[in-house]
Amino acid sequence: MFQELLSLNERPKPFSVYSVDELWTDPHISHRMLEFHLDAEGDMASRQSTSIDGIVEWMNLRFDLAGKAVCDLGCGPGLYSMRMARRGARVTGLDFSLRSIDHARDAAQQERLEINFIRADYLKDDLPPDQDLVLLIYGDLCALSLERRRLLYGKVKAALKFGGCFVFDVFSSHQFEQRQEASSYGLRLMDGFWASGDYFGFLTTFLYDDLKLALDRYLIVEPERTREIFNWLQYFDPESITEELTANGFEVVQVVDALTGKPWRPSPREFSVIARHSP
Repeated sequence: MFQELLSLNERPKPFSVYSVDELWTDPHISHRMLEFHLDAEGDMASRQSTSIDGIVEWMNLRFDLAGKAVCDLGCGPGLYSMRMARRGARVTGLDFSLRSIDHARDAAQQERLEINFIRADYLKDDLPPDQDLVLLIYGDLCALSLERRRLLYGKVKAALKFGGCFVFDVFSSHQFEQRQEASSYGLRLMDGFWASGDYFGFLTTFLYDDLKLALDRYLIVEPERTREIFNWLQYFDPESITEELTANGFEVVQVVDALTGKPWRPSPREFSVIARHSP
């Protein structure tokens, strides 16, 4: 146990270990994640319901969603997909969580919304072609290394029709400045999020100041097993993400406030990027 705790406090190389799949495929954790997604007043896995309403509204005003082909990457239980479909968009939602996709399909069927929800990994599987919009919402890009982001950019470019846009949001460098390195532990850390039975949870947060990168590293110790979870989060400013997109064949049309769609002003909030595939 001493060696495991010692390892927990060693700073890993950036993006050297991935464990994100467990959040969406472990039966207990995926159930808790879905609960957080569906909590209209919370913002742990998805934004509050009123914020989602506002985001879809500014996207509708900007892009006139009626009749548009929209691909919602990492769609979860369909919170954005369904709102866009209600405005007439032809939506395809992709997510590798079977639990989330099943919920999204059931919810769409109840409302008689024609949404194509597909269980898929957008980094591995083909994206639907001829899309007017490809969306990646609530900081999903921030969990990816540069190599994985480059892979995603190539897949998004192949999916967009001429003049189509890639719209995504990221966490800002101003939010990174508010984070601190820390360690904590507890019995059933995070109120039983990591397992159905008793366990001890240890959390160590590392900050990589030069990269604007954070890591929440969890050690979960149960009676019969011990496991680690690595949650990476990359933070951006408009200049750094614009440079990255330009290098990968995109033209940045505008950087806007993620919640309102208004021009971005530096603040400790997320911002959205609207980018076109450069010819």
